[in-house]
Formats: sequence, structure tokens, C-alpha cells
Amino acid sequence: MEEESKPRRARRTKASIEQAINKAAKDLVLKKGFAGVAVLDIIKRAKIEPVTFYNRYKNQEEFYDSFVRQSDYWFNDTLTIPDELQETEEGYVAILHKLIDGMADDSVMLELLRWEIGDTNVVTRRTAMSREFHTLPLIKPYEDEFRRYGIDITAVTTLLIAGIYYLNLHRRCSPFCGIFMEEKEGRDRIKETVRSIIRILYRHKEEKERQQR
Repeated sequence: MEEESKPRRARRTKASIEQAINKAAKDLVLKKGFAGVAVLDIIKRAKIEPVTFYNRYKNQEEFYDSFVRQSDYWFNDTLTIPDELQETEEGYVAILHKLIDGMADDSVMLELLRWEIGDTNVVTRRTAMSREFHTLPLIKPYEDEFRRYGIDITAVTTLLIAGIYYLNLHRRCSPFCGIFMEEKEGRDRIKETVRSIIRILYRHKEEKERQQR
């Protein structure tokens, strides 16, 4: 009697393997944080051989460089705004509102910020500097627009972004000054206040423009 042949396991495509690696990394990072995840953990969860991983990435550092670009809001399309809103008051508001909305849920971006704060190393330093490199071009047009009116819009933006980051990093712990970022009501209050701050800056600029005519 002929022995029945075992069914062949379907061959995985390069794209499906890459997807499995990234999903495994995301699941583990959300559960354990970047510092708690080893390459072997990712390999096991993705159900691949070590050689499959190392054929793509030299080491974990190189993988993280690629991985965080998909999760960091400043590296992808999350913060893009329509052309007609570029360099406008509404465009400035939209950038910060999208950042608030994008950080509403637990995310790899939040874990990346926690890692950067808790452990300064080659990878965290590089991801932070890359984010800086991508953020500056967004601010530059507004900086040029406001400088002549005595407003340091870069410093204002720094405080607003840092505040958004901290409120989200802190939200698991407790409300902050009575505002709870875990709830939509809290996020909406911050979004409306961001809009109000930007509106005040633009009204100040417009008043200065009128005085200079």
C-alpha cells in the first residue's frame, strides 16, 4: 500500500513574510515595549527561520530603523494636508489635530517615545533625529511667516507637540489637570485649545500687518 504524501505547505511570498515580521514586531512592541523585544521573539512569532530574518536585516537595529518609519507619524502620510491648506492657519491646525487623533490609541509611536525617553542608544538617537529632520520642513514656512512679527512659531510648535506627546504618555496613569486623554471629551478639549492658541497667533500677526501698512 502506497504511503500517502503529506500536503505541501504553501510557499510564502516575500511580501507575506515581510508582513508577518512587521505584525509580529508590532504585537510584541505593544505588549512588551521596544526594550523588551528580542529578534528571536519576532522570529518565533512571525513563524520564520532565523536565516529568513537575517537575509533581510543585518541585525535588530537595522530592522527597527525600517520598522519605526512605518509607525512614526512624521515619517508617513498621517500628517499630510491638502495643498490648498499648506502654509495656512487651517493647515497648521490640521497638522496638530491629526497628531492628536493619531495618538488616540495605544500605538508603536507611543512605545517608541517611551523607549527614546527611557533609553538613549544608537537606535533611539537616530529615530529621534530622523523625526526632527522630517518635522523641521513642516515648521519652516510658518517660521518665515511669523518671524517678522516677533513671534517664535518654532518655540510655540515645540511646546504644543511636546504637550501632546506628554499628555498621551501620561494618560494611562491619571488625568492631567483634570483632562483625561483616554476619553474623546479630553482630546476634543485639547484640540479646541490648540485651535484657539493658533487663532490668537494669527490675529496678532494680522494686527501687526495692519499697523505696518
